[in-house]
Amino acid sequence: MSYKQGKSSSVPKFGSFKPKPKPKPETTQLQPSHEDDDDKSRQRGERTVSRKDTGTYSLPDESKPSSRNCTHEISYRTSPSEQAKDAPFIHDKRGDPLVRRYGGVNRRDVPNYRRFGSGRVLGVDGYMRIDHTKSYDEFFMLGRHETRSLLSSDKKTLLAKGLHKSQTVRVRREQSQAGAGSDDFVPLKPPRKRRRAGSESEGSSGEEGQSYRSIYGKSKNHEHSDSDVDYASDASTDPRDLGLDDPINLKSVELSRKVRDHPEDIDAWFELVNHQDTLMRVTAQDGRNPTAAEVKSFADIKLSMLEQAYSYASTESQREALQLRIMREGSRVWDAQVLKKRWDEALEKHGASFEVWKGYMNHQQTRLSTFQYENIKKLYVEQLRHLESNASTKENHSDRIQIYEHLIYVFLRFTYFISDAGYREFATAAWQATMELTFARPDSLLDETNLRIPPGFQDFWESEVSRIGEESAQGWRDFVRTEAGKEPPEPKSVDRPIPPNTRDGYKAWSIIEQQKARSTTNPARTLDDEAEDDPLRVVMFADIQDTVLYFPKDIIPDIRDQLLDAFLIFNQLSPAYCSSTIIQHMILDDFLIRSPTNSIATEASQDPSTYLEEQEKKPPEFSHDYLQMATTTEVLFPMPRWFKKMKKISDDIPTDQYQWILNTLKQLIERYGMHGLAPYFLAFESINDPGHEKKTAKVLLKQNSTIDLFSGYAMLEWVKGNKDVARITITAAMCSKAISLHEKIALGISAAWMDIEDHNLTKGTLQLCALSDEESTTSTLQNAFASTAQILKARQFFSSNRDYLLSSGHIGDAVIYAEGLALLEYLTQESNKEPSNGIQGDIWSAISSISTCSDDLVNRGLRNSIHHERLLQFAARLLYCYANQGPFRPGFLREQLTKYINFFPRNTIFLSLFAWRETRLSIDDKVRSILDEVVLAEPHDCVSSRVFAICYELRTGNVHSTRAAFEHALESEACKHHPGLWISYIRFCHGNKALRSKAKSVFYRAIQHCPWSKEVFMEAFVTLVRDMDSSELRSVYNTLCEKGLRVHVEMEEFVEKWRREHKEKERIKR
Repeated sequence: MSYKQGKSSSVPKFGSFKPKPKPKPETTQLQPSHEDDDDKSRQRGERTVSRKDTGTYSLPDESKPSSRNCTHEISYRTSPSEQAKDAPFIHDKRGDPLVRRYGGVNRRDVPNYRRFGSGRVLGVDGYMRIDHTKSYDEFFMLGRHETRSLLSSDKKTLLAKGLHKSQTVRVRREQSQAGAGSDDFVPLKPPRKRRRAGSESEGSSGEEGQSYRSIYGKSKNHEHSDSDVDYASDASTDPRDLGLDDPINLKSVELSRKVRDHPEDIDAWFELVNHQDTLMRVTAQDGRNPTAAEVKSFADIKLSMLEQAYSYASTESQREALQLRIMREGSRVWDAQVLKKRWDEALEKHGASFEVWKGYMNHQQTRLSTFQYENIKKLYVEQLRHLESNASTKENHSDRIQIYEHLIYVFLRFTYFISDAGYREFATAAWQATMELTFARPDSLLDETNLRIPPGFQDFWESEVSRIGEESAQGWRDFVRTEAGKEPPEPKSVDRPIPPNTRDGYKAWSIIEQQKARSTTNPARTLDDEAEDDPLRVVMFADIQDTVLYFPKDIIPDIRDQLLDAFLIFNQLSPAYCSSTIIQHMILDDFLIRSPTNSIATEASQDPSTYLEEQEKKPPEFSHDYLQMATTTEVLFPMPRWFKKMKKISDDIPTDQYQWILNTLKQLIERYGMHGLAPYFLAFESINDPGHEKKTAKVLLKQNSTIDLFSGYAMLEWVKGNKDVARITITAAMCSKAISLHEKIALGISAAWMDIEDHNLTKGTLQLCALSDEESTTSTLQNAFASTAQILKARQFFSSNRDYLLSSGHIGDAVIYAEGLALLEYLTQESNKEPSNGIQGDIWSAISSISTCSDDLVNRGLRNSIHHERLLQFAARLLYCYANQGPFRPGFLREQLTKYINFFPRNTIFLSLFAWRETRLSIDDKVRSILDEVVLAEPHDCVSSRVFAICYELRTGNVHSTRAAFEHALESEACKHHPGLWISYIRFCHGNKALRSKAKSVFYRAIQHCPWSKEVFMEAFVTLVRDMDSSELRSVYNTLCEKGLRVHVEMEEFVEKWRREHKEKERIKR
């Protein structure tokens, strides 16, 4: 029977608007509170669920107007989750059986809440607040009449209104949100409401009018006037709500406006792209690292910006820089095929660009899936020949020098690649041949214009006579002069490897393989014993003829310093001259900069409180594996408590390799006239082979008496305790007529430093005063103390010469006088602005003098010059000398070093002194702050700074902070392909119990970033041999062989033989 036949439909009547009487409560007297709650909830227009004693629920159906009073009796109990969907509050007396089943309540059913007074400072008025809503924590104070306290008397404050007078706050919907509501569809037209007779005007809003059944009765016009009700919009237009007061968002708006108004400003485009990294860090809240999806998303944004900027680039250099950045960001977004295609297109557009070629080689050399040793070697050879042909077409001399500097870089990169792959003897042979062709070229070939290697050099090489760096080597020139009358050296016998004491065959193989590799650093001769076992040990001329460099004779005087610096970098030493921009790029390149130890010492950090107590007594960290500083006599021949630039490598590299380096430096000075290397060689030998300094210094001084040699030898004698010999050496040098006045001033400053180190300030003052009066130098030094007239004369002498030399452009000499003036101010002034005792001078006056000269250099455009860095290193030494000899104010030390770090963020001296006396337990770690904000920022990021940050966390942090420092370093563009850092990270994870499980994954990441490095592959057999099973070790070995890296001993045969021999030994013992 249909609905119409069964019942007559009741027509709703609208004649009466009286509310229906409430039903009488059927509950006991304990229930009125629930009804009150229901009434209150109805006042808020919320749906209610009332529970009866019978266990049924009465749900009003609000879907139809005619069924508003109908109820549906539900005989089953709804789950709490279903109840939560219908009502925000539930009153349940029976409890939820799921609580007993799962042991607790559903956390999603617990509403979020906030405590009262968030951001207020405990114990103070509401005028101090901390705002946590921005991307940073902002602390601000307001005046009494500007209070933003929640309990203030400001009538605009919501809570104040609630305290003074209950008032409704209404939210006006935006026009676009009017039809959204809770509908499950989006209306195409605004909803139309049918007008009824006698209804209100069209301007009245249905939402603002009260329901006719409201307990408040009819609404009154004055209750919702603009004077009484605060209206709020869902889309606030308050600038604070939009985040415009946030400097990060404000910078985004400014940069976007800048590139929109001036699209030709490429620097602004780069700044906007770099700003996206800041925005990405902001999105990663709670200190977490950005996810891979976030990195890819922001890379896509930056990629679109860069491609848009590329269309506005007007010069070739701008297009090259943009192209490199596009490829860098595109590597995070594109797949392998697209990336390869885009690199091919980039090479077609910028085939002549050296920087684009570097980026392409970085891409090819670091992709494990496509890496092959022979393919990469072929690319290097092609680039060498391309640069040589390009240089021959240039007529401008400066353009040719630049191309040959690029050629030296490619050669250094190529030989490093060969050495890292395991073919060290080939790389050494290439450097030997290049040195012979450059420095030992026969006189008959000096006028030859042919750029091809002369045929006679092949005869010299194949004769196997001693070459440069070997004992009794005479060189190619002497070989041609004596008509090949020399005999090859005696055959060498090789020590057999020491059998390892282990039962593990893989570990034994790794030990034997490493011993073999260390004994094959130099090329062998045909008659040597090891040549029979390994034919690759003998390097023929055909093996290196496409690798060596041959420079025209007119270019050699202009590029030999750069070539020698590249040779030192190849042997893991600091450069001696560092006079070219290309050398600065070399020492920042993560493919080239290395340490002899090849890893960072990763001892576990001690308790921070214990470290803080010991730090008060310990000096700064003077020894670093990776250094960045200006080369001066003070760092080549340092005092016991100062930084030294020269590394001791004799204990970390094979003996044959060390002897080859030592002999090469000595022969370059004695036979080929490279006298500029003399101080460097004296410092190198004094650190690696002490005891022969006096003999070596005499030989070098006979050939060329330079101020650096005199000063260096005097400092060596001073350090050994021979102070009288040191003073006599300085005096004899100052009396020499071969040195200039400026060099004499530098020697006098060195003598004054010795007196300061000896706590004799009066003697040091006399040394400086004697420099201003050449006629009465001896009588001045014999005085008991310096007179006021002598001090004034010396001050005028130093200041006037400093200013004159600065104005005339002789910056190096001007810095010498600036140092002398600062030292004189330190010894004679008494400003009393900083604490001092009897053996301390006036540090404030000295630093003020240096700051004056520093400001002058900056104003002249010499902010980043090597002379400015040397001046500030002198100031840093004076600061440490002052702080080490008595009381000092840490704030003054911090202020000056912060200024120096901002000038030269990579300088290790400034960073080490800054971290020396900083409080480790403070909330605001100033060392970490300056590292993050200045030192490790992308324009200044480098390997040495990253290593310093890691070592700082090792000393002061914990395991997790050190791991974070490693991760940040290996994610940066400056260090992501550094084999030494990856090896250090693997060993750090393996050496800490909490991170040991991550060591294997770090290893696999390492071989993906450094697939050309055999040392990285060997970590599986050296560090992780017990954490990997046999199948994994065999897989690593097979990959190493497939990529073409050098293997001296076949692993499969060795392991099988090793196990068989051990089983036989055990059987015999039984």
